[in-house]
Amino acid sequence: MESDTGWITYRNDLCKPVETDLLGYPVQNKERLISAIISNALLNEAVPFQELKKIKVDTSLETMGDFILDFLIFDNFALKGHYTAKEIDNFRQLYGGNDILHCFSKKCIKLQDFILWGSDEIRLKKWNQRNTELLADRFEMLIAVIYLENGIDAVKNFLKKHNFFEEIDTIKTNKECGFLK
Repeated sequence: MESDTGWITYRNDLCKPVETDLLGYPVQNKERLISAIISNALLNEAVPFQELKKIKVDTSLETMGDFILDFLIFDNFALKGHYTAKEIDNFRQLYGGNDILHCFSKKCIKLQDFILWGSDEIRLKKWNQRNTELLADRFEMLIAVIYLENGIDAVKNFLKKHNFFEEIDTIKTNKECGFLK
């Protein structure tokens, strides 16, 4: 029983920075949140509680988050006017592309500070490597966690809280991250 209490405290402590600093509220399904922020590399290392190794990276969250984000990009621009199919697709690529999501995640919300990395990933600063999409994938996973916890309005609020559209406009305008033309 003491082990269960230790694990629950440890699990809650892992989630607390994301809940406090990024989301602004506690999540109910802590294991789902951990599956969105844990690195496979960490699972190959010694961990304080074996329960952590039972939580695998849930890549279905990435797919779900991608679709949710696409919907909210459509929703954001559909409310502002009438656009052609090509313009809508351009918005989706601009605001939902992996390169821009990685840059937004790194520069604007510092998602790399919340991921549970393996020691080699930390040493190599894996999130800084050229052509990586690690943070974009984790951002989409986080979007899915928010959606599954509290629905589409919670995701909208999360994007608004972090000035998602405005920050991406700034990134694009300032040609940040070295990949934008």
